[in-house]
Amino acid sequence: MQYRTLGRTGVRVSLLGLGSGGASRLGQAYQASEEAISRLVRHALEAGVNVFDTAPSYGQSEALLGQALAGIPRDRYVLSTKFQPEQRGGGALREPGELRRSLEASLRALDTDCVDVFYLHGVGPELYGPVRERFLPELQAARQAGLLRYVGITERYQTDHAHAALVRAIADGDFDVVMVGLNLLSPAAVGSVLPAAERANVGVVVMCAVRSVLIDPAAVRRYVHSWQQEGLLQPGLVPETAPLDWLLDDQTPTVTDAAYKFAAAHPAVSSVLTGTGRLEHFEANRRAIDGPGLPAERVRRVLEVFGPVARNVQPAGRSG
Repeated sequence: MQYRTLGRTGVRVSLLGLGSGGASRLGQAYQASEEAISRLVRHALEAGVNVFDTAPSYGQSEALLGQALAGIPRDRYVLSTKFQPEQRGGGALREPGELRRSLEASLRALDTDCVDVFYLHGVGPELYGPVRERFLPELQAARQAGLLRYVGITERYQTDHAHAALVRAIADGDFDVVMVGLNLLSPAAVGSVLPAAERANVGVVVMCAVRSVLIDPAAVRRYVHSWQQEGLLQPGLVPETAPLDWLLDDQTPTVTDAAYKFAAAHPAVSSVLTGTGRLEHFEANRRAIDGPGLPAERVRRVLEVFGPVARNVQPAGRSG
């Protein structure tokens, strides 16, 4: 397993991290047993993964991770969870005291007394300022109390196509780690968030490296056609029938492999999350990110072709 430094935290983290959200939620989506989930987590540890990410909104993921990591020395892994600043339904912010209560509930579920990174979760640019003003003092107080080590923020990937919230967060200098959506069809963060984070020595964790649409050729074709119709993508830049197959070779046999390699290509990226709940999928993703990287000319072409589109692809069933 490769390791990189998580920005100014100085923490060495595995290039592949295990996330507990996404479609699988560690296998909860298809009723995986607690034993199977624990085997996956322990297998990831044995493979060298030391980054484990969760959130209260990911079903029972916090408690399942806590059970799976029980008895493992705490300094062997980097644990992160989150707080959603907006009330359910959106628009209004939660009260400041709710952050501390949420964090303490997460610590109980995870069976630990401190998380390494605590993120403000899914912050859009329109609420970034009020969220920062209301909750940053709460985060600082929780850090002083020893409940968290580092402060992070994740973006609202579905709608913040310009990654504006994270660009502002990095510039403000209050956040140690940012979590950004980055993938083959939505690589624009390489031109904005990643260089800014590199200059500021802010850690970067990548989410959404593999969207469900990326492994569905028909869905990729629909996106490409739609972007061409909107004038966002010049016709003829990619093949009509297999828009991403030019990325493949013997070292990169699948689009999923290409997606993980691309997500890890920029040196500012500290760790890339995989959200699988199956051992065989985890192993395939580990081999992809741990093997030879995507050739530099293909990385450049991804950026040249899809970077100007500046649209974040959605999970299957959504548009935009």
